[in-house]
Amino acid sequence: MTELTPEQLQALARARARVQTKQLQNPTPQLPSGRHLTYEEGLAALKTEGLYGQALTGLSGVVDGIPIAGPYLLEGVKKAAAHLRPLIHGGTYEDQLRVVNARDREAKIAHPNVNTIGQVAGAVGGTIPAVVAAPELFGAGGGSMVARSLVSGLTGSGIGAADAHVRSGGDPEKTRRGAIEGGLLGLAGPLAGEVIGAGVKASAQGAKALTRALLGEEVASKPARDILADLTRDARNWLAKNVSDADKLAANRDRFDKLGSEAMPADVSPEWRGAAKSGAVRESTRNKVVGPLNERGSLAGSRLKSDFETSLGPDPVPSMIDSDLKASQAQVNSQYRPAVVEQPPYDFTPIAEHLDRLIPYRRGSEQTDLLNVRNMLNDFGKDTVSSDPAIAYETRRAIDRILTTAKDPEVIETLGGVRGMIDERLARSAPGVKELDAQFGELGRQREGLLQGQSVLADGPRAMRPAELQEKLVAGAEPQGMLIGPSAESTRIRQGALGEIYRAAGTEGGDINALLKIIRGKGDWNGEKLGMMFGPEKADASLNALDREALFANTKNGVTGAADTAGEAGFEQYLGKVSKPQEVPTEKSWTDLGLTTARRLARSFLEANASAHAARVADEVAPLSVLRGEQRNALMEALVRLGRDHIVDQQRMALINAFVQGGGRAAYPLLSNEKNR
Repeated sequence: MTELTPEQLQALARARARVQTKQLQNPTPQLPSGRHLTYEEGLAALKTEGLYGQALTGLSGVVDGIPIAGPYLLEGVKKAAAHLRPLIHGGTYEDQLRVVNARDREAKIAHPNVNTIGQVAGAVGGTIPAVVAAPELFGAGGGSMVARSLVSGLTGSGIGAADAHVRSGGDPEKTRRGAIEGGLLGLAGPLAGEVIGAGVKASAQGAKALTRALLGEEVASKPARDILADLTRDARNWLAKNVSDADKLAANRDRFDKLGSEAMPADVSPEWRGAAKSGAVRESTRNKVVGPLNERGSLAGSRLKSDFETSLGPDPVPSMIDSDLKASQAQVNSQYRPAVVEQPPYDFTPIAEHLDRLIPYRRGSEQTDLLNVRNMLNDFGKDTVSSDPAIAYETRRAIDRILTTAKDPEVIETLGGVRGMIDERLARSAPGVKELDAQFGELGRQREGLLQGQSVLADGPRAMRPAELQEKLVAGAEPQGMLIGPSAESTRIRQGALGEIYRAAGTEGGDINALLKIIRGKGDWNGEKLGMMFGPEKADASLNALDREALFANTKNGVTGAADTAGEAGFEQYLGKVSKPQEVPTEKSWTDLGLTTARRLARSFLEANASAHAARVADEVAPLSVLRGEQRNALMEALVRLGRDHIVDQQRMALINAFVQGGGRAAYPLLSNEKNR
């Protein structure tokens, strides 16, 4: 059998198409549904004018419609099919390749509409990944509509030229026409994406409002305006891309919950800190950024006092407590003499005899002190030992005064022993004295605990260890003497430490580093000691307040300082891009198309108001970085909505843009019209 030439096959396909047209004008009755096709009907369905032909045409159109690469991909598919067909139908690869090419041409002629739809689908599907990967080149990035349209037009022109060059085999005229067509479609892409996208969005909102109305709910003609409603496109674009991510917003909200209402976005995000830093160096926004930071910093001491009062208790003022304790001691001291006066006589001779045995063997100041004490035990002007408890009490007081200035350990030991003997007999002769001793001693312990507490957090080589503090707190609660209830010495230690914390907050509130050094210290000891005195949760709350203020101070210093981290520099780099016209590509193929002059004109146009636009973006975004309280919460809510809307808008605009540019080239190809003619 003679093999038909491609030209003959093409003529045959056109003839079949004419026959199909007549059949469409006089359609045959449809086959009854609900039964299998006959063998003959199945063979007819596999011919190019049947369902098989439509599927073949559509698939071929999708592959061929992919910009630039489509013809190469389609050729690859055909060659793969030609390699497989000899295994089924026999013949050589070359013969089967001619058959595959002829079938493809026959199917496209038989189903031109299906072929066009497939090419549009392929062009759109092939353009979408490019728009998503490089939105700026397709006018989906930042900048004014004119700027984005120009860049998109130049990109579309380049793609159109490259696609036409591939499909025409390098024909200069067709390449030029492809560049013009692609440029026009590129110019229209961003505007179409915005207009059609806005229409789709408005329609969706209207449908929601109608649904609410039908359900009897409150109708809102338009969504409530939020804090970001009046921002420029570039400002919203930066916010959407850098600070509206759902995970980032959730993490920021968690930190805000811990830091409190005074926390700012610049405290929790390097991107926001970069925006604040950029605003701080601009004259128009400096006061809007630095002012809130300075105001917050000036109130650091007040906030810390409030936090300490909540977690640790009110300021005890150690000096006032000590004055009260001292006054109480004086009151107790005034009750001693009435307690010993007119008490029954008691024998104090054993004490005098003990001294008489010691004195001959002591020398120097020790002997002198013992002689003085011995004489004090006698009745005034006599050599007889007094039996009056009042005389014994006054002798004990005299010994206490000597002991306060004594330095010789032996003197202190000897006089201490004598005092103990007198004290023992006073307890028997005047029982009220020991009760007063217990009260006076308790007040003395409290004063000592108060003094020790003020140095509990002290740093350096003499710093109190946590174990030492624990021992003091346990021992300080044990009663001494005739007291029954627990001692308040431990309480006074806590008050002394708390008073020192308040003192540091009042005097060093403006220097958070100095405050941290005093309260937190260099290691973990102070944290442990605070936990022992006030409980772990309260100690952690107070230390967290210090860390919060340290973070606030670090934010202020970082915003007004010179150094930038990588994250902080992002906003300034973005402003740099906004303040310059978008770069127009300069591939050689474009130059060959005579677009150099167009590029220069486009760049000159884009430079016109770029600097002023960048300044406005900074004016809008920078103040948002230092919002607090309810305004900050409103910003977070707006960013949540912006993030969701941005994802949907980008997807919608990318799809529309790709449909306009990719689908436009496939639906109205100058090249195809020329080929068909």
